[in-house]
Amino acid sequence: MKCLVHFVSLLSSAAVVIHGLPTDNPDLVSRQTNPLNPFLSIITNLAPVNLLVDGAAGDLTNLEGLLVPIVGGTNQTDLATGKPCAQITIIFARGTTEPGNMGVFAGPQLVQAVKNALPGASINVQGVEYAASIQGYLAGGGSDGTMSMSNFINQALQACPQTKIVMSGYSQGGQVVHNTAKALDANTMAKINSVVIFGDPQSQTPVTGAQGKTLIICHPDDNICSDGDLILPAHLTYGFNSPQAGEFVGKMANGTTVGRK
Repeated sequence: MKCLVHFVSLLSSAAVVIHGLPTDNPDLVSRQTNPLNPFLSIITNLAPVNLLVDGAAGDLTNLEGLLVPIVGGTNQTDLATGKPCAQITIIFARGTTEPGNMGVFAGPQLVQAVKNALPGASINVQGVEYAASIQGYLAGGGSDGTMSMSNFINQALQACPQTKIVMSGYSQGGQVVHNTAKALDANTMAKINSVVIFGDPQSQTPVTGAQGKTLIICHPDDNICSDGDLILPAHLTYGFNSPQAGEFVGKMANGTTVGRK
């Protein structure tokens, strides 16, 4: 049982390990150092240390609450509210304890990056409705997340068979993506256009039925990507990788073969 979550106030080094299943050997890609901004300042200055798992939720929630006004878009309900079909449908599972159904660390940034990569495209966005609890993470991903993501994918395909679906998640949301891919039948997974996971606890495991269309982004110092229980700043800065993820989604949506960088 994982029992301790640590935070440290040092930034991770400027490199990103990209596990892109379109390639056999993922590349190590340099990441440009980002200027200090309010988002990064909050993360680095307010990160507490040596928290028991049972006490971590409150501290994470407080940190995330400070980030909400900066990132915005923490709730997306286009499928739940019956919005008309779009060319692209993003279904995203947030990380543990994150607010809304999109969170603050990766979801809103991914959506904006996809919009930037596909200017003029119609895009629907739906956050997975699940508890995203610490207990869910420790169990390998909340089962309510698997059910919610599966239902939204089936709903989108039934109502809008031509839409290009993006399955995505961050942290525990990555577990949800893996579990959903296992739960869906092969025919359904074949209709998924792309899969993107940030800070994936199961980063060494391929996403079932998504060979050739998956991008997993893990920072080298992110312990969560090794299925660990240490939350370091490296796990909280995936928003800075959103342009790369958006580019990947755009290429997949346009039918471009994605190879080694």
